[in-house]
Amino acid sequence: MILGIYGFQDAGKTLLVENLVKKLVDKGYRVSSVKHTPHKKSMDSEGKDTWRHWRAGSDPVVFSSEIETSIIRHSKMQTLEIARLVQEFFAPDILIIEGFKDGDFPKVAVGKVKPRKGTVLVNPTLPRLVRWVENEIAVERVLAKLPELNCGKCGSDCRGLAKAVAAGKKKVDSCRELADRRVEVLVGNKRLPMGRFASAVVEETVRGLLNSLRGNDPGKDVEIRLECRRRASKKR
Repeated sequence: MILGIYGFQDAGKTLLVENLVKKLVDKGYRVSSVKHTPHKKSMDSEGKDTWRHWRAGSDPVVFSSEIETSIIRHSKMQTLEIARLVQEFFAPDILIIEGFKDGDFPKVAVGKVKPRKGTVLVNPTLPRLVRWVENEIAVERVLAKLPELNCGKCGSDCRGLAKAVAAGKKKVDSCRELADRRVEVLVGNKRLPMGRFASAVVEETVRGLLNSLRGNDPGKDVEIRLECRRRASKKR
């Protein structure tokens, strides 16, 4: 899940993030974070080897030492683009973004700031915030197991069922469209909703194809990647 924390300067955002991260890590959660600033600042500086690499044309530049790895890209990235990269490579339970006021994800307002769209809590205590985050992580974990068809056959949409499962009121198998095997189809890193029928069709088609290929191991997981190659437009 993604959680944004925003507010005016010196409102206590970083302290809240610091305490939240520590509490969640102590509880065994995997946590990543992003710090955003509206100012034109850089971790790099003129004269450094990494800066010289960039000036020569390299972007991004990676600084690697015995204690850290820093990826420096000298251009702005959108919030969700950063989030996708972090989630893809590090798979945290929660990605905390400090400083972004906008974006289609839940947010926490800190200090005397007008709540933005998506704000779920305003100046919460740390215990209350931790409880909220833990509940949302539990819901997200259940939701990842569901087809996200929102067909209503269980009596609610997928998020509603996920909340009921996380609260111990229902079980995952309450989903009428839950496939026997996990089949995922991602387009542009976005998972497509799939029920029993679609999952069975995809699996049987792919397994049938693989049976004709040399080196296939029926007992292994399968990943197929299709690259979209855009044709160059013809000049008239």
